[in-house]
Amino acid sequence: MYLLVLFVLLAVGALLAWRGFVVAGSFVAIGALAFFGTLDLWAEAIWFDALGYAARFWTFIGAEAGMALACALLALVGVALLATPARRLWSAISPWAEFAGAAGGAVWGLGNWQQVLLFIHRTSAGVAEPILGLDAGFYLFTLPFLEVLQGLLVWILVVTTASTAIAVLRWWRSVGPRADEGPIRAPVATVSITLGALVGAGALLAIPRLLYSGQGVTAGPGWTDVHVRLPVYLVLAATTVVLAASPLIAPLRRWVGRRATHLARSPAPSVLATAVTAWAFVAVTWAVLGGLVPSAFQFLAVEPNEITYERPYIANNIRLTRYAFGLDRVEQRQYPADQALTRETIANNRHLLSEVRLWDWRALDAVYQQFQEIRLYYEFVDVDMDRYQVDGQYRQVMISARELSHDSLPAQSQTFVNRRFKYTHGYGLTLATVSDFTPEGLPNLLVKDIPPKAQFASLRVERPEIYYGELTRDPVVVNTAEREFDHPSGQQNAYTRYQGGGGVEMRNLWRKILFGWRLDGTRFLLSGYPHPQSRIMLHRQIEERVQRLAPFLTLDGDPYLVLADGRLYWILDAYTTTRRFPYSEPFVPEVDRAQASGTPDAGYLEGVNYLRNSVKVVVDAYEGDVDFYAFDPDDPILRTWRRALPGLFRPREEMPAPLRAHVRYPEGLLLAQGLVYAKYHMDDPEVFYNQEDLWVRATEKHYRRIEPVEPYYVMWELPGSDRAEFVLMLPFTPKNRQVMIGWIAGLCDGDNYGRFLAYQFPKERRVLGPQQVETKIDQDSYLSGQLTLWDQRGSNVIRGNVLAIPLDDTLLYVEPIYLQAETAAYPELRLVAVMHGDKLSYAETFDAALQGLFEPGAGQVSETGGAMTPASLRQVGQSANAAFARYLEAQGAGRFADAAAALEELESLLAQFATAQQGEERSALPVD
Repeated sequence: MYLLVLFVLLAVGALLAWRGFVVAGSFVAIGALAFFGTLDLWAEAIWFDALGYAARFWTFIGAEAGMALACALLALVGVALLATPARRLWSAISPWAEFAGAAGGAVWGLGNWQQVLLFIHRTSAGVAEPILGLDAGFYLFTLPFLEVLQGLLVWILVVTTASTAIAVLRWWRSVGPRADEGPIRAPVATVSITLGALVGAGALLAIPRLLYSGQGVTAGPGWTDVHVRLPVYLVLAATTVVLAASPLIAPLRRWVGRRATHLARSPAPSVLATAVTAWAFVAVTWAVLGGLVPSAFQFLAVEPNEITYERPYIANNIRLTRYAFGLDRVEQRQYPADQALTRETIANNRHLLSEVRLWDWRALDAVYQQFQEIRLYYEFVDVDMDRYQVDGQYRQVMISARELSHDSLPAQSQTFVNRRFKYTHGYGLTLATVSDFTPEGLPNLLVKDIPPKAQFASLRVERPEIYYGELTRDPVVVNTAEREFDHPSGQQNAYTRYQGGGGVEMRNLWRKILFGWRLDGTRFLLSGYPHPQSRIMLHRQIEERVQRLAPFLTLDGDPYLVLADGRLYWILDAYTTTRRFPYSEPFVPEVDRAQASGTPDAGYLEGVNYLRNSVKVVVDAYEGDVDFYAFDPDDPILRTWRRALPGLFRPREEMPAPLRAHVRYPEGLLLAQGLVYAKYHMDDPEVFYNQEDLWVRATEKHYRRIEPVEPYYVMWELPGSDRAEFVLMLPFTPKNRQVMIGWIAGLCDGDNYGRFLAYQFPKERRVLGPQQVETKIDQDSYLSGQLTLWDQRGSNVIRGNVLAIPLDDTLLYVEPIYLQAETAAYPELRLVAVMHGDKLSYAETFDAALQGLFEPGAGQVSETGGAMTPASLRQVGQSANAAFARYLEAQGAGRFADAAAALEELESLLAQFATAQQGEERSALPVD
């Protein structure tokens, strides 16, 4: 209905204009567009005000409007002044030129207001680049502003040049080509001189842009940039300005000619010919001095002895790239990688070993979906790692929110009422320890089911409703005449009424009309469900919600759920980034392997050359409140935004302690820093130039594929500490080799939060990398055969992550191995492989495999790898029945090839069943 009204008003305006009532028609059309545009603005203002961020909204609106108005006025005045000579040729050109200039200036201002806002509130970065000696803040805030100003002046010149050309051509057609050029000298000279000034200014701005140069060995200026291009730009700026003034030659000759008769008698050059000749010379000068000369120096002088010339500039790049990615704060240490692993080491680290992650998050996600989604409209988007105090112990857990997906509702339930008023929220969460299993091979769920049941009081869930999450993309309205579905309760449904203050209160008819325009038109307006106490919840998807409030922040790709004081919250890591940091190498991620599951690959950071995890964002899953906490007050970009938006960010000290306990070092940040550190740990320019010590991410066999190791969380004790900490780590190997060379870690807990550690192994000591551990497993005759047997048709072997666990001064490798039948909905843990040095052990449980490292038969398991669990036997039996049914069906239909394949699958499954029964008759490994 609303769009229909808009189209009718626009049609009325067009009809009036066609009938000759241009002013009235324009007034109706513009008024209609302005009215409906105001509705959008009003709705956004109400939404921002409901969240407590009205000041942020009006700051941005004021900046946009002010910048558009300022640029329009500047363009109007500029065109009016520069087009004055052309106006003498054709007065009618001036209003059109001024209108075009003002309109284009307004558009330019709307697109570039943010750079101006940052310039007004700019701060110092506290670090200077070594070539021009300018603070990095100049490149972050001042240079972008100057480029915006340059762009506006270019637009003014374009409009002036076009209007002047039109006026000159019109004049030329009216008087003929033999007419005196006197009337056009001033317009041509004005355009030429203005163009020269702009090109000269562009040459001067090109000098600080050299700090982003990528033409040398590294990002930033090299020898040729500093010693050739920089002085050349100064020469080009002066030359361009002088040559641009060439159209003044004719007036100057006349002035001099009054005093020198022989000059007066010589013919004056054509003003157009002079201008064209001058600018042709300018183009040649730029091509030679700006292109050929630097290239010649680079090819003839620098490249034959590149390291000698480039050494100091490589050092500049190393220093500022490390600063830009926070690597100047790295704590570099040697890790002895002692080969000794004793029972005492195991006993002293029992609390850490009990937290080794045996559940692969993808395997666990499948279990959650099978057993905890409860209804088909619930969905677990992701499984996140965190840590909680559980029964007095510091435990590593895996947590996932049970969200409601409107798209998963049955087709007959996809109605307007259901999507807007009835199915409004998800419900609860599932939380499991990383290493515990039930006798059936399932995870030990500390929080489960609907309503949520918690094993411990510290994990109680008092407010399980999730109105704001990762799947909540549709707006909903609560407290309406329609009963709001809460959760399933046996064969019935439980209903609820929203009791919070989230969303926007409907209040009156005007707001109902307004949000009808924003949402569903007449369906919403005439539905009868909303009433004054109803609340409409907009922008519920948490990443979209945060981006609307702070579009200048780059969000990490892995938001995670937190249970604190009985309520559910989302924590999002936000980065301040730029591509304009001087002398810093742009970030280049590895081959984009982003997966739907949310595995971080840092591709969203591609091209940035400055990165800080400056902000933590907290979103209340029930209320929708959004709080921004400044975690890096020294970051110049964040400091500038805090000056521009004083009410948006809160100090990190104001974050509630229950939430502060769950702040993590982001996986995306460590991955980006790790990829940069793999190259920039080399601080000697010559070693860096030759790439003598280049690292790469370690690789592993994961889900049958060879792929780089992702950062993973572990519990670890820092050297000299007796307290377990939650740590994110990532191992590295030398390029083209598989031995591990070192690993990096980001600390998450307490005062250690944000510390970045880098451990390097002694070069003379061979430390296995994850891929070598995989190779050792594949080379074990029994285990390789068993995995091959399992991985037949009808079952699927899934290799989990290879975890390198630091224990005192040594490393222990752990890899869980899962088995999933094709007809089963989820995998189950079948083996745990443990390796230290050259010793390999594997068993059905982690403790048994660990014990095997100290027994005479280390590296051996029972012939079957252990008896199957009852769930496994059921899966094999179901698969065998299905294979037998396919065999009978194919045999009866005469499809003998299909029947043979089904029979082969049946034989494989029966062999597994028989082997498992034999395994039960043998003695199992000793268990600790």
